[in-house]
Amino acid sequence: MRKVSARWYSLLLGAALVVGIPSTALAQTSLTWAKVERLRNRVHLIPSNRNARLARVNDLMDVGDALRTASSSRAELRFNDGSLARVGEQATFRFSPNTRNFQLSNGTILLLIPPGRGRTTIQTPNAVTGIQGSALFVRVRCLAELTAEGYCSSPVTLVGALTNNPAGAMIAYNEDGSQQQPIHAGEMVVIEGDIITQRHQFDLS
Repeated sequence: MRKVSARWYSLLLGAALVVGIPSTALAQTSLTWAKVERLRNRVHLIPSNRNARLARVNDLMDVGDALRTASSSRAELRFNDGSLARVGEQATFRFSPNTRNFQLSNGTILLLIPPGRGRTTIQTPNAVTGIQGSALFVRVRCLAELTAEGYCSSPVTLVGALTNNPAGAMIAYNEDGSQQQPIHAGEMVVIEGDIITQRHQFDLS
């Protein structure tokens, strides 16, 4: 395992967001909606089968909806199970209703999942990470221009654990599932294309 180089450390700093820990324990449940709690600058809500519009505080993301942030913009979402998502700039984010699956097409997201909710997955164009009752950040960098739909065709995914997983290490997988890497608090992995290429430590403080 290597210490973070200056290059990757700058990417880590770009991914870092401030997060608060929800204190209320809720019964385990599937994800069915998300409420927009905070917004900064230009954030668009893209309802299913409708035109995108500027998001507003208290908007609800529903089945098939997506959220897209512009440059220097952020959004904070609270899910029906108490999970918290903070979406960084130039990101496209959605979740699968009635599951525990998040999708990040590009950009950065910080997720905090309260304990006792079951396994949650975060999917990017080239990686999948499984967590239970913990916090992490995921960042997708595109080595080529995004498609008109906001899809990244040449992705590099960074996954960093901010807390330890109560049920054991978080697991990051490459796209086809042929490689996997356990991640503990203060560790980050890099998936380039369909290969897990690097594993680093970073200073949580």
